[in-house]
Amino acid sequence: MKPEAFSCDMTSLGAATTLGEPLMRKACVIRADIGPALEFETAQGHVRAMFPIIGGEARGDGWSGRILPGGADFALRLPDGSYAIEARYCLELEDGTPVMVLNAGKMALQPDGSYHGRTRASLETPDGPHRALGDAVYFGTALAEANDPDHVYIELWEAFTS
Repeated sequence: MKPEAFSCDMTSLGAATTLGEPLMRKACVIRADIGPALEFETAQGHVRAMFPIIGGEARGDGWSGRILPGGADFALRLPDGSYAIEARYCLELEDGTPVMVLNAGKMALQPDGSYHGRTRASLETPDGPHRALGDAVYFGTALAEANDPDHVYIELWEAFTS
């Protein structure tokens, strides 16, 4: 169910024009392989978690790659049981190009025990054939299924104007 649209735009605050609603296209899908989590209550009273990213794969339009071991998703458990997340990891594309990924957002606990999330992501690439991946703006969805502690599935959507 799509929420009702907010009716104001930037012209109501003095801009001469509005750019309108951004268009979105699916840019890639990712499966992150997760190792056993480290979770603890801090002396300051909040719960921290670190989910090691030990591998995985990614597929985009005209490219594919693997997630290199060594990344992690650093999380803060919020009072409602959801997690504020910040994942950092590196992809290696099939042609050897490294891509550094930062994906941050919120994962919310669902009644079935799964977590559904919304994120924003940035990709850093070297100059070359995959530079456009690093120039784009991404929003994402994330899914951690209830009976699968070993994977998180992500879809990144590129936002652009017409």
